[in-house]
Amino acid sequence: MNIPSDLQKSIVEVLQEENTIVFVMSHTGQYLSLLGGSNRALYADGSVLIGKSYPEVLNKEKAEYFQSLLDKVIRTRQPVEVEYELSAADFIEKLSSGPSTLQKFRGNLFPLEIDPDEKLHKVVWAIHNITEEK
Repeated sequence: MNIPSDLQKSIVEVLQEENTIVFVMSHTGQYLSLLGGSNRALYADGSVLIGKSYPEVLNKEKAEYFQSLLDKVIRTRQPVEVEYELSAADFIEKLSSGPSTLQKFRGNLFPLEIDPDEKLHKVVWAIHNITEEK
């Protein structure tokens, strides 16, 4: 499905206003695509993650935790909401730009249409930086 560029631009503008970044993830924990997240005060450059998987970019504990969330969404076919903390130290390699201090996030994971014959199930992960909200 192709999203017209003007619609995509509007979606990205709304995401920026809401301090949100959206990833599409494979069931294996691979980052497939993203929208939003260009506010470097709130997010590192997530575009460098595309094509990589959790174990390639995150320490073992965080990679396993995030994978368990994907597994739950795919297994139950139900959305999951979670709050978590993430810092630059949780990444194997330093990401370019972005905050260097511990950040707090609220994540909402949603299953995409799951075709029983499809081998690559996908999850939409909408992440909102809530560091200053509490």
